[in-house]
Amino acid sequence: MKRIKLEYNLCVFLFAYLNQADLSLHRAGWTSIRELKDFYSNQVDPREVVKFLMLNTDINTNKLRYYYGIKEYSLKKIILSRINFLLGLPPVFLKDEIYYICQKLIDFAEMLEKDTEVHPLEMEKLRLEISKFSFDILRYKISYKDYSKALKIEHYMQHNGLKDIKIKEFIQKLPNSSDL
Repeated sequence: MKRIKLEYNLCVFLFAYLNQADLSLHRAGWTSIRELKDFYSNQVDPREVVKFLMLNTDINTNKLRYYYGIKEYSLKKIILSRINFLLGLPPVFLKDEIYYICQKLIDFAEMLEKDTEVHPLEMEKLRLEISKFSFDILRYKISYKDYSKALKIEHYMQHNGLKDIKIKEFIQKLPNSSDL
């Protein structure tokens, strides 16, 4: 299986963005998709994140629709991911994992583009798939400090008293961030 190395700051941004999508989809289950669309009209478009990932990896655009599942990380793989992080090695993903998250981001973009209402179960299913990737795979490839910071990302229908972090703070640390 082909392995892909990503820059650390890209992984932190991706975790923050996926956490934002996860939290926003969860809150959108209580309202309509139109309100979520309004929130994302001032946020980074999921298709832009996919384009950025594709620029930083060697994945084939034509194969995006053919990847539907990923394997959960075993304890051994989690430990190896943490050791690689502690040794300062770049985060490594399987090509299928990158295809998978790109597909989920495209699904999210398509959901936001719909003119009709989206069934809450469809939103919840996508939310769980995004959450599974970010919390079962991606979180083991970033530091605890960055993980904690990304958990405070701004999101749709957040509590007004929360001190949030804007997604732009994560984008600024990316190389070639002008593409987003």
